[in-house]
Amino acid sequence: MSRLLERISDGKRHWSDIIEDRELVVSVSGGKDSTAMALWLIDQGLKDRCHWVFADTGWEHPDVYEYLDYLEGVIGPINRVTSKKYPKGMTDLVKKKGMFPSRKFRFCTEQLKVVPIREFVADLIDRTGADPVSCVGIRAAESRSRAAMEMWDSGGPVGLDTWRPIIEWGLEDVVNYHTKHNVTPCSLYLRENHPSSRVGCYPCIMSRKKEIFAVSEADSWRIDQIRELETEVQEAHIKRNPDWKDQKWQLPTMFQGREYKNGERPLTPIDKVVDWAKTTHGGNQYELIYTGEPGCRMWGLCDFGPKEEDDE
Repeated sequence: MSRLLERISDGKRHWSDIIEDRELVVSVSGGKDSTAMALWLIDQGLKDRCHWVFADTGWEHPDVYEYLDYLEGVIGPINRVTSKKYPKGMTDLVKKKGMFPSRKFRFCTEQLKVVPIREFVADLIDRTGADPVSCVGIRAAESRSRAAMEMWDSGGPVGLDTWRPIIEWGLEDVVNYHTKHNVTPCSLYLRENHPSSRVGCYPCIMSRKKEIFAVSEADSWRIDQIRELETEVQEAHIKRNPDWKDQKWQLPTMFQGREYKNGERPLTPIDKVVDWAKTTHGGNQYELIYTGEPGCRMWGLCDFGPKEEDDE
């Protein structure tokens, strides 16, 4: 049994009794939840024990990197770690492998996030002799899988005892913590049209229909980049598998179509995916105009938007 779980089994209930005086490796993404968690940890007087770490996949939106610069002014220096094997991140990874990650094989998470953080932790332990706890800012309300997670865990992806301080928080709690500290959320949340619901890989291979639509409308340059990347990955794939040259329906694309009964998957190049993403439910009619709410209103963060100066 891990040290953390031993403390819980001994009847310890308050977080201060459970983590004792251990160092904290705190994952920071630039998203609203990890930011709120960081602010909460500081409020508990734990800042000097926090090692903020951001796993850079090289596939984030430029606004995220700008936000991290801003956030450092609030919480302090953030350790930005990258893959040693794939230093250019996602584009490097998929071109060298000749394939894209999929829902079944999400090797991107392991190679671009878990491994770099694990290496950071190993270095921290070697330098300081610390026995750190991993802090992750996820909430049960976000998804079914996260709702099944506990506040305390052992042997997580990076091999540490894990603490999820805000697992029971609602969205209102997250917003209130930004407001309390007058900390602006990442601008992606505040867009008037196609505001982001999450911050991370842009886009993630797990993206939903509306998220792909948003990328195509708000940041068409990324679609251009994916189109070029698909071509490069397919060429790399054919070099590894010459027999696949004439089987274009099986060549790798960033997003996969539905699997046929015989196990085959149709070729779904990014332009075809974008066309589908722009249709309403059923795929028969195009939705050409964004009809949702502005980001600031959706997240209850309108007070953080740029303020107009009073006319004099």
